[in-house]
Amino acid sequence: MAHRIAAYDWRGTELGAREGWSGSLNANIQFLLGCPVPLVMLWGRDGVMVYNDAYAAFAGGRHPFLLGKPVEEGWPEVAAFNRHVVDTVLAGGTLSYKDKPLTLHRHGRPEEVWLDLHYSPVVDDDGVPAGVIAIVFEITERVLAERKRREAELERSKAEQALFVLNQHLEERVAQEVRARANAEDRLRQMQKLEAVGGLTGGVAHDFNNVLQVIASNLQLLSFAVGDDPRLQARIHASNAAVARGAKLAQQLLAFARRQPLSPTVANPRKMIDGMSELLRRAVPESIQLKLTVPRDIWNLFVDLTQLESALLNLVINSRDALRGNGVIGIEVANLTVQDGAQEPAIELPPGDYVRFSVVDAGTGMSEEVKARAFEPFFSTKPEGHGTGLGLSMVFGFVKQSQGQIDLQTAVGQGTTVSLYFPRTHKEEAPDAERPVLGNSADELTVLVVEDNPDVRLAAIDMFAQLGHRVLSAKDGEAALAVLQRVEGVDLLFTDVVMPGTVRSSELARIASHPPYKAKVIFASGYTRDEIFHEGRLDEGVVLLSKPYSIEDLARTVRKVFEV
Repeated sequence: MAHRIAAYDWRGTELGAREGWSGSLNANIQFLLGCPVPLVMLWGRDGVMVYNDAYAAFAGGRHPFLLGKPVEEGWPEVAAFNRHVVDTVLAGGTLSYKDKPLTLHRHGRPEEVWLDLHYSPVVDDDGVPAGVIAIVFEITERVLAERKRREAELERSKAEQALFVLNQHLEERVAQEVRARANAEDRLRQMQKLEAVGGLTGGVAHDFNNVLQVIASNLQLLSFAVGDDPRLQARIHASNAAVARGAKLAQQLLAFARRQPLSPTVANPRKMIDGMSELLRRAVPESIQLKLTVPRDIWNLFVDLTQLESALLNLVINSRDALRGNGVIGIEVANLTVQDGAQEPAIELPPGDYVRFSVVDAGTGMSEEVKARAFEPFFSTKPEGHGTGLGLSMVFGFVKQSQGQIDLQTAVGQGTTVSLYFPRTHKEEAPDAERPVLGNSADELTVLVVEDNPDVRLAAIDMFAQLGHRVLSAKDGEAALAVLQRVEGVDLLFTDVVMPGTVRSSELARIASHPPYKAKVIFASGYTRDEIFHEGRLDEGVVLLSKPYSIEDLARTVRKVFEV
């Protein structure tokens, strides 16, 4: 019954029974009615619609109002498209569309649909096209599913791209972290090596200075004994010069080991550079230009001025040698503020204010291998006899002992920049004071010499005796306490810093300088350790005479402590 209803035209006359219909047309109608796929026949020039149940389902709420109506009237929203189809096919053509998008009004609302459409002519018994057979396949679900799939693929591709970029960034960050860790480990190994060498160096310097002290003391006493004999005095003078060179070498070793006693003061870098500018200019030939750059608002710093001047002079001499007689050496001093852990290039500085000294040259530069060893003691690229290899190592030790940082930037053929960073101080520079004028000699004193090395102790006793003082001696702190308790009127305690035993030199000095003894105290040492200086600085009120010392040095120091 459904097929018969579908085959009624708009006049209610059964198509198969109409007069004048050809047998081929009736046959097409019978085929249309029995086909399981959506088929519609558009008859005549108007395209009157006759369709099967499958097409009725496709039409949705538009069925049965489409049946028997011209196609342009039945589907007005696509009238132009259908007119083109009817005209083309009735003229003998065929049409096919794949994935054809159309907007159709079905189920009471407009819908966007996608169709596969095939149009063929229906001929009458004479073989003339009299209508159009349309096969309609709706593929909307497939198209929407494909669209969702492509969108999902696009989203997945975007996610994969984002993941790829993230992985790239992560790999870069990991690589950066690995490089940073490797650099940190290299710096740590370098620092550990320098620390180990420094510890060994300090111990060697201590023993070396004791040996030099024995030699120097006996040479001076021998000089008094031989009188004015010019031949012997010349030999003594040559020996004293060798002792002086050895003492300078020991001082450089202690500077590298960060064991030289520093006497820091509040200083203005501009005044310091102005004061040593002539010395710096004399250190370089006229063919090398020395360019000094110091701002007027430079901050003060708390540092041992003598050691800082020596460090800058060392760096200028290194730059002079690297320039090989021609060029410019720049000394640049600047204020630097590090905030929130921000770093200077290639150096780590805690947040704070710093004063930076940079010595810059455009000389030969250093290779990476040479740079890695530049601060090692006795390492030098200079020819034999042209340097000890202690210049940079001494600068390194002094800066570190002053709670500063040092940075070396260099490359072969691109010159070298050495930068020293010192913490800023907010203290004001002390006004210049006149130095006290020392007297010619002190009165006869009772001196207690405390020294564990018997040769050094004997040399000190002879020196004090030569100066006209009464001398007592002890080999360690315990023996010295016994002498203090036994003998009244000890005026001066002259003690080595590093001694064996349970009584440390600092404790012995504290006891001797307080009631009931009230003795003055002079420390003598070639290696102070941490007995009388902390954080790289001599404790307040400490008087230190560094070994090896001359009899003149001893007399001057004795006069100084008794004039205070």
